[in-house]
Amino acid sequence: MKSFLIHAKVVSCVSLLLFSPLASVFAADEQIKDASLSIVKVALFKNGMGFLQSEATLPDNASTVRLGQLPVPVYGTFWVGYGKDVAVKSLITSLEDVMEPATVQIMSQLLQQNAGRKAVLRTEKEVVEGTIVKSPDTKMPEAPGAYFMDVRRIQDSSGRYYYGNSGYEAKVVLVKTDKGMVALNANAVLRADFEGGDIDATLDQKLKRPVIRLELEKPAGGKKLGISCLAHGVTWVPSYLIDLTDPKTAKLSAKAVIMNELADFSKIELELVTGYPNIKFGDIQSPVAMTRNLEEFMNALTAGRDERRRDMTQQRAIMSNVAVFNSEMIPAPAYSTAVEGAGAEDLFFYPVKDFTLKKGETATIPLFSAEMPYQHIYTWMIMDWLDDNGNYRSNRQQNDRPDGKIAEEVWHCCRLINNLKMPLTTAAAEFVTDGRFTGQDVCYFTAPGTDTTIHINRAMNVLADQNEIEVERKRDAARFYGSSYDLVKVRGELKVSNRLDKPVPIEITKELSGEVLEKKPEAKDVQTAKGLKQVNPKHLLTWQLEIKPGEEQKFSYSYQVYIRN
Repeated sequence: MKSFLIHAKVVSCVSLLLFSPLASVFAADEQIKDASLSIVKVALFKNGMGFLQSEATLPDNASTVRLGQLPVPVYGTFWVGYGKDVAVKSLITSLEDVMEPATVQIMSQLLQQNAGRKAVLRTEKEVVEGTIVKSPDTKMPEAPGAYFMDVRRIQDSSGRYYYGNSGYEAKVVLVKTDKGMVALNANAVLRADFEGGDIDATLDQKLKRPVIRLELEKPAGGKKLGISCLAHGVTWVPSYLIDLTDPKTAKLSAKAVIMNELADFSKIELELVTGYPNIKFGDIQSPVAMTRNLEEFMNALTAGRDERRRDMTQQRAIMSNVAVFNSEMIPAPAYSTAVEGAGAEDLFFYPVKDFTLKKGETATIPLFSAEMPYQHIYTWMIMDWLDDNGNYRSNRQQNDRPDGKIAEEVWHCCRLINNLKMPLTTAAAEFVTDGRFTGQDVCYFTAPGTDTTIHINRAMNVLADQNEIEVERKRDAARFYGSSYDLVKVRGELKVSNRLDKPVPIEITKELSGEVLEKKPEAKDVQTAKGLKQVNPKHLLTWQLEIKPGEEQKFSYSYQVYIRN
């Protein structure tokens, strides 16, 4: 088997026989052998999932092979691959008994663990001396089947049955005394004095866990078997360090933090995936893992799932001043050059070879360093004063400043050009200049050959102000969708001043609704798509210029817009 392709025969076996009672019947005298599965390749997404590929060598002289426990697969992603010379009859998941040591927690357990020993038992009302008699073994009854006429049992206080029986304890203890057999309420025993040496304070509780076994038409010793699935429990988080010491060339260093709560990885082939994979059933666990009964699985399947993207959480708090840490110059991370990855559909896979990480560990991996052209630019984005319902935002004035106007935000940004042959994934981006921290924001997905604009910090010495005034209004000028609209002519004024001791390149973008009548100075005008039932076209005006030290520049525009009465 050269790859993890699915032989056509296994599709029918897995889909039909996993739920068939006949599939669980096998020869009682046949020896079951284990096949050790090892993870060989993992593709990590940034949403807490990984695509795992495992392989095993089938043992000799065994037609029933125990595969053991696997990561819980996402529904529809569990597949088995094997060669044409391997005849698979069925793949079955069942619950096996597992004995797990535990410390005695209650008196009834302690008394049963020390059955056969002489003891003095004290309650509030009496003292009983004798030999503790072992009670018959009790076990948790199986939950009544919902699809077969069976015994109706009372469920426990939580309304569920569990795989274990540790909570199903004997409530009566029998003591053989000189006068005969005495039965006590085990929970009423306040103290027990045992004769002899140390007491046994540990017990083996019987639990059940799902295990997968493979049944073959005939032994296939030495042949390879592959299993692939998508599973939760492992993810990667990228981040960038961007050094802007050079005025034209940025030094970008990339790293990945990998969190593993799934399984041990030993010298696997790792791929870090960028993009937005469409995983329709990502919140539904496969029936192969037996984590849910049939009713729960069907409910989860029919209920569907909310479409939610686990985008990186951004902190929007704005600092009035940027902290600068004065310290000796520390060399910036210098990793190897970017490794050429591979693209598949709309995803990109960044390879990491011979990766080892145990379950419960977190790894930080240096990925690459690269030099990219960039420029400093100051940006001022101005929102549309018309809302989605066609109403003018007359309440937009806020008391952020003494004059009652809203404080405009001008951002000092880095406009970075991705000159690599691979995309930059969405990640946290930290900026340093001459070894000093200057800011942090988010670098969004950037395709090769394109640029991205990343906020460095709030520009405190580039001041901006805006104002719009109504010039003319025609009452009830038109009706749209059953509502009356006025046609209003608006004039806007913008003002930017530079209090820095150097020239400032600035980009001003203004969103507006309506028909643009005038722009001074001339601006780039891009008409954007208008929303459903919106009567005005949408425009995006952009001015790009340089403001000299101490200079103030003014801009104006006018437009007419339909406003709902």
